Amino acid sequence: MSSFLRQAGILLLFLAICLRADDKKKPGYYLKAGQTTDLDVQKLTTAKQNCENWAVAAGLEDILKKQGVPFDQNFWVTRLSGSEVCIDNAPTMETVARAVNGEFVLDDRRHVRLELHYVSGAPSNVDEVVYGIQQKRISLLLLRGHPFYLTGVTYDEYIGRDGSRMFEIRELRLANTYAKLPGLAFQKGRDDPADINGMLTVVVNPV
Repeated sequence: MSSFLRQAGILLLFLAICLRADDKKKPGYYLKAGQTTDLDVQKLTTAKQNCENWAVAAGLEDILKKQGVPFDQNFWVTRLSGSEVCIDNAPTMETVARAVNGEFVLDDRRHVRLELHYVSGAPSNVDEVVYGIQQKRISLLLLRGHPFYLTGVTYDEYIGRDGSRMFEIRELRLANTYAKLPGLAFQKGRDDPADINGMLTVVVNPV
């Protein structure tokens, strides 16, 4: 799937939630309520320093490590900030894109091309969110300027007679990129989607 299609596809989770919030009866659909899927939060990388640039760097380390690219957070924080300094504000996505996008040579002489996928605001492709976690893909969700790992989701699934499916998110579970600090649960109807700055991941392609 192209970057454009991925980004276009990610533009409806919370919008869809708002549109469907009062539509509990979906004629012709069978409801499978309260399903959950989660990542193993014990295996996530946390920032070596409680600074926002290190938090993003830790997230990049974990996202890419799971795809066979073993650059650590020291590598990424240097590319983001010029050195291993502590910066209180998260880097802009333009800065992250400059640090990430491009071709890299790994220690085993493999060449890979990295591509940042970022969508500002609340993620909105319900299928993509659910499927990504089911496939154990790592992504970061920026909430009020701080990156969290998106680690779990509770959702209702509606299955049509023709096999079509719709998902309605009830809760997103987030793990902190800071060590020893708690994560949180972002719940439909309680929390404000406007607090979400955006969601990012990185795609690795061989060259």
